[in-house]
Amino acid sequence: MKNILKQKPNLTEYSNSNNLIKLLKENNKAKIRENLNEYHPSEIASLIQVSNSKERKKILQLLTYNFNNQVLIELDPSFLENISDEIDVNILIKAINELDSDESALIFRSLSHKKKEIILPRIKKKNRILLEHNLSFPENSAGKLMQSELVKIPKGFNVGDVIDLIRSSKNLPKIFYDVYVVDSKNTFYGSVSLCKIISSKRDINILDLLKKNQESVDYRLDQEDVADIFRKRNLTSLAVVDGDKCLLGIINIENIVDVIDDEAEEDLLKLAGAGKQSFYGAILKVTKARFTWLFFNLFAAFFASFIIKNFENTIANLAILAALMPVVASMGGCSGTQSLTTAVRAIAMKQLTLSNSFRSISREMFIGLINGLVFSTAAFLVTIFWFDDLTLSLVISLSLFINLIFGSIFGTSIPIILTRVGVDPAIASGTFVTMLTDIFGFFMFLTLATIYLV
Repeated sequence: MKNILKQKPNLTEYSNSNNLIKLLKENNKAKIRENLNEYHPSEIASLIQVSNSKERKKILQLLTYNFNNQVLIELDPSFLENISDEIDVNILIKAINELDSDESALIFRSLSHKKKEIILPRIKKKNRILLEHNLSFPENSAGKLMQSELVKIPKGFNVGDVIDLIRSSKNLPKIFYDVYVVDSKNTFYGSVSLCKIISSKRDINILDLLKKNQESVDYRLDQEDVADIFRKRNLTSLAVVDGDKCLLGIINIENIVDVIDDEAEEDLLKLAGAGKQSFYGAILKVTKARFTWLFFNLFAAFFASFIIKNFENTIANLAILAALMPVVASMGGCSGTQSLTTAVRAIAMKQLTLSNSFRSISREMFIGLINGLVFSTAAFLVTIFWFDDLTLSLVISLSLFINLIFGSIFGTSIPIILTRVGVDPAIASGTFVTMLTDIFGFFMFLTLATIYLV
């Protein structure tokens, strides 16, 4: 036991990517081919994405004879679209024919238009039907996430029949957690976990083992709402149905993990005003995604400058105000951004709604008040030490105190208002909050300075 405890952790999996890079630089093709199975598809995908075009071409050539389909799944969709013309057509056809329908559709959607036209006629008929079925569903919907491969069980079966069916079937999904009970018209009755089937007697009717409070989702439901159902109910899989409750397919937890990651990344980019984009996106596409909010920021900056211009006599008489103005605006903006980030995330998680909005705004206002007391006191002490001016110190501290409170209020209320009018708060909130805290901070500080200092 002591020897086991003294053993160092195996760091091989963390160094595999570095080994790949080293072997690639040494041009050791034989060694790479020999050890290719040791590398996880995600490690190979990462290497492909960080390599230059010359190195990438060499890697793809080495992979041709022993290609793992999962490598394509691990690649960023935007990156796959950019390099799809570099990948051998036979590799793409093989992957689409062998992977589950949801993964095949993900790869196909990421290909260039030219590649799609070449590949589609060469896909097996059965797979092509499933692929076209998936592509027909609305974007970001449950239908787009689902896979068609599942285990259907007639409602009259008992446990023994189910076990025999699973054992004799040659077309089982690669991974499945539940079986799905339907009638002769494919109407969904419910699901039964494999664990429940294995632990039950053979003569028990499958209907007696159905999960309680059985969940299913319409194929049109937004993927964020699907992820929310998985998160709240701790599901591993979920049935997808149409308007007549006919079973169309299932969504597994693996798909939802990707959705949660993608949605979190998307919200982060939106908060920064970068829009929905990818690190590997085309330059013009990324530029267009950022343009709208850069333009709005330019307008907001000129509006703030207009406020300052109205106080040019005050600033001319007391130039030191120009040095202190950024303190008020910056602190208010920081307070607003903190509240904004919390609010947007709470809205996405369905924790902040109109019913508890007043309580949330009041809470953030109180937080802003406490921070305001602390930092306005700090600003007062720094300013009086620096400029030895009591009135100036009181003006800067009072302005900072008020702007920190209102920054917190703006940061929470604006996402709620935008949600109410049907605008994604993650997209627009940041720009509005920054504009309001800047304008309010400058106006408050310069107004007080005009009254008490000039």
